[in-house]
Amino acid sequence: SQPYYSPHPLVHLQRGEPAAFLKAYYNTVAALVDRQTYTFWEHLYEVSPYKTHEEGWFLMQTRWMLYREAGTTLNLLSGIPRCYLEQGKRIRLTNVASYFGPLSLQASSELAENRIVADIRCDSDHKPACVVIRLPHPERQTAESVQGGLYDPATESVRVEPFTGRAQVILTFAAQ
Repeated sequence: SQPYYSPHPLVHLQRGEPAAFLKAYYNTVAALVDRQTYTFWEHLYEVSPYKTHEEGWFLMQTRWMLYREAGTTLNLLSGIPRCYLEQGKRIRLTNVASYFGPLSLQASSELAENRIVADIRCDSDHKPACVVIRLPHPERQTAESVQGGLYDPATESVRVEPFTGRAQVILTFAAQ
């Protein structure tokens, strides 16, 4: 009756299953949020309102959607919905706290020019050895060319290794 005690959403991200993560994420929010106060219930059957534990786990899952650490690797945007990168949309993180120090990221969808661009900065003394950024095309297109790292079309991700503290990744897609 307390879905935020389940580790399944994190496991889905670790296994590279963004759709399963998003299903768990949005189903839990829809089931637990109080539509009058926008706080969270503790249980699915509306007992114990205003639960900071549930609110904290909602925020943690949102963080995992955007960025999460795994050993010496920093995973970026591994759980975002495709619609977050529709034409003209941006995702911006500015000096967010990570295990590797302050992290900044801007991902811009420039699909009118057939590309998605991401700028990454995490240049503390304890920067990650590797950055993996997932940049899913809203219409499931595979990138024709990639600058800034190694592209994996199966995961729609670019691996930047070694990561020097700053990187720019550019995915170029076929004209439609």
